[in-house]
Amino acid sequence: MAIKSLRLPLHGKLPVRLGLIAALVSLPILAVTTVFWRTASFRQFLRGNLRGLSLSREGRLRLAPRLRRVFHSQQAIIWSLAADARGDVYLGTGHAGRVYRLTPAELRSSTATPPARAVWFTAPQPEIFALAVGPDGALYAGSSPRGKIYRINSHGQASVYFNPHSRYIWSLVFSGSTLYAGTGDRGEIYKITGRNQGHKFFATRQAQVMTLAVAPDGDLLAGSSPGGLIFRITPAGRGFVLYNAPLEEIHQLAVSSSGAIYASAQGAAPAVMPGFESTPASLPALMPGGTVSVTVHASSGQPLHAPAVAAKKAAPAPALPAPAMPELSPAFSLAGMRSALYRISPDAGVDTVWSSRTQDADGLLPTAGGLLFSTDRRGRIYRLRAGGESTILAQTNQQETTRLLQVGHRIFATTANLGDLYRLGARRAASGTYISPVKDTGEISRWGQLRWRGQLAPGARIMLYTRSGNSPHPDLTWSLWAAAVLHQSILSPPARYIQWKAVLADGAAGKSPYLDEVEIPYLPTNLAPQIASFHVRVLHPQPAARVSPLMNQAEAGVVISPGTFLPPALRGKKGLLLRWQASDPDHDQLEYSIYFQAEGETGWTRLRRHYRLSMLRIGSSLLPDGVYRFKLVASDAPSNPPARAKTAVAVSRLATLDTTPPRIRLGRITFPQAGGAVVHFTAHDPISPLVRAWVSLDARPWRRLAADSGIMDSRRQSFTITLRHLAPGQHIVMLRVADTSGNRNAAKALVTVKH
Repeated sequence: MAIKSLRLPLHGKLPVRLGLIAALVSLPILAVTTVFWRTASFRQFLRGNLRGLSLSREGRLRLAPRLRRVFHSQQAIIWSLAADARGDVYLGTGHAGRVYRLTPAELRSSTATPPARAVWFTAPQPEIFALAVGPDGALYAGSSPRGKIYRINSHGQASVYFNPHSRYIWSLVFSGSTLYAGTGDRGEIYKITGRNQGHKFFATRQAQVMTLAVAPDGDLLAGSSPGGLIFRITPAGRGFVLYNAPLEEIHQLAVSSSGAIYASAQGAAPAVMPGFESTPASLPALMPGGTVSVTVHASSGQPLHAPAVAAKKAAPAPALPAPAMPELSPAFSLAGMRSALYRISPDAGVDTVWSSRTQDADGLLPTAGGLLFSTDRRGRIYRLRAGGESTILAQTNQQETTRLLQVGHRIFATTANLGDLYRLGARRAASGTYISPVKDTGEISRWGQLRWRGQLAPGARIMLYTRSGNSPHPDLTWSLWAAAVLHQSILSPPARYIQWKAVLADGAAGKSPYLDEVEIPYLPTNLAPQIASFHVRVLHPQPAARVSPLMNQAEAGVVISPGTFLPPALRGKKGLLLRWQASDPDHDQLEYSIYFQAEGETGWTRLRRHYRLSMLRIGSSLLPDGVYRFKLVASDAPSNPPARAKTAVAVSRLATLDTTPPRIRLGRITFPQAGGAVVHFTAHDPISPLVRAWVSLDARPWRRLAADSGIMDSRRQSFTITLRHLAPGQHIVMLRVADTSGNRNAAKALVTVKH
């Protein structure tokens, strides 16, 4: 309970109100209280697994367009995707260099086409990064590494069309009847007008030309790596940089029907752009919203007639604003950035419409309903509308969705890790499932009533289930899924981990229900306190002042232990000091009970109750001298109801409480020779062994004295002090002894030496 403010009137029953405050303050603060696991935002839903559901930026789950796998290539990845005028779809794969063809009938069939029957071409090289369909209806495929461009006719007959003598062929695109090839690792673009008729068209001075596209006016667009440059190149071979992205690679380019250019970028920002000198004149700092032109060189090595550097501010364009998604940065920042999407409007304005620190954007597909793009995070497909609203439209649950393609009204997506082809339907799925991440409650917990918020269309249903277990990942030891019934506690057994599942089914009119929020209350088990240490120390009362240089500190007064802090109030006190360290995992307030047991006893007697300090001095006012064992009980009762309170117990070693100094008795005094004397003492302590003795003659500095037995290890000792060369007259001989508990006593003897 927290009281932020409380106003007291200056009149009325002030003592009663003050009493109320005291009562409120004295109430225990409950550390272990009900916790509510709430899933309601885009970021929170994103941690789970979607199947047949879409997720909007506002954090709303609804049924997604139907997503159906139509072909399994049995290859690891599908790199490239193309379609011809007949509706045939071609897939370029890795790592066996195969190209597959699927006809419209095969794409519509409910029976999957066997991969062996769909093989259209197999290259000698392992990777097919680029496919393009020419105006002649033939398929053109670029193989890598050290590959060639092949032409495959409508009968599946292949022949070498052009060899660029490059390590990689990353992209192919037709502009009219001319084929352009983007290559690596010299970053060159080839212009090919016929079989074996091609030349270097443009040198980007980058390592790789990753992607090519054709602008509405016929200019060629190219994206490079590692400089993250987007080039616009005229048919005459004159080029300039449209945009210098802060990321390393322009992965794919796409042009919308309105003429806007979309680019997906990946990777870290390079320190220096390869191929350009790092000077302000040749490598300007570009910002979104501006365009820069730089001098670049064609294959002839002659400079193009573009201005050397011309930075101009672009006018505001009706571009897609960056959505305010948790993982998507409205204001692009390089710190930890992994991927981004850019929109270059026809008037050259540049906007960052999406960015992420956790996933890479791959395929791009502008559509009438907005931009579709795919990522490598569970193979998601996003839709970004013109108003900035972003939605996870579908999820293949593959490692990566690599490419997107629209053929008529159908949209196809390819994946990696399993090289599959999916079709995204126009109609919604009949049902969809969301499985939450596993929630770790920290300890065994009891579940309350699951609550959800959303909307049901007529005939639609939302069904919720839970399961629980005590291992971090759901396995056979977990409980089965149990339906969550409204206004009833969750049926899953108490456990440390819990997971929930939602199943959405459409209504009679085909309208989707939607789910906005799910909340699971749980009460963690109260954890017992923990006692880290429990020690008993002897308090040594003697001060260390006024001692002989021949005596060390231990001889003057034994300390508790090296480095142990002794509060000033305990200095000079006799007895035992109980000291402990305890904590509570739930941060509960602790109280202590202390018990003692005398040597030889079997029961415990309580000494303190509801004690809040972490030390206690035991003196003669509490216990008589003797040998004791102590027990400490730590309880979190101040913060919990009696039925939930937990305790921890620690027992000390045997400790001797001795506050009585030793007794010293003077024995006989003899004078065996002139100027000499022998003095005898006996010392006895009823509790503790004697450990040290000192002698002083005529108030001179104290010196250590040995017992007659040669070792001080018992409670009774005798001492013989032999004095020589004494001057005539009276002398004072003093004996001081100390026991193991630090108690001391002294006695004196008067010795008279005659002339």
